[in-house]
Amino acid sequence: MSGVSMSKLLTAQSGQTILLATFYVRDSLCALDAAGIQEVIRVGALTAVSHAPDEVTGIVNLRGKIVTILDLGMRLGFEKAILSGGSRIFIIDDRNEFIGLLVDRVDEVVEVERDEWQAPPANVAEDQARFFQGVYKVRGRVLTVLDASSILSEGGQ
Repeated sequence: MSGVSMSKLLTAQSGQTILLATFYVRDSLCALDAAGIQEVIRVGALTAVSHAPDEVTGIVNLRGKIVTILDLGMRLGFEKAILSGGSRIFIIDDRNEFIGLLVDRVDEVVEVERDEWQAPPANVAEDQARFFQGVYKVRGRVLTVLDASSILSEGGQ
């Protein structure tokens, strides 16, 4: 899934239809706008970063670029990720710097209507809700649409 091909698909869509890349963070089904994802990679050897916040899992060299990997679950308030064969890293371009978001497993890409999103439930903690764009029900499942820019902003603020 490359950002270029996803962007072309999005451009071809009419109105407010967008593609969402869905994935799991612990047991929560989440999504990001596929247009903002550069690529999805397997978790390889990570280099630890001394004195980094706990949510920084490490760094990787991706074709000559150093990419910081964040544990998305920790950013959302969950416990530290346990890496498995299904763990993946979503590479996001944030102000001309690649950042990797570690997720527990990838699901599917779904096409949704933007105007069918709903506000996050009122019982979602404020420190988590700031990362949500909305929720969407697809095939009987509720998925949380995350805001990549909020997740990647300094300190999650």
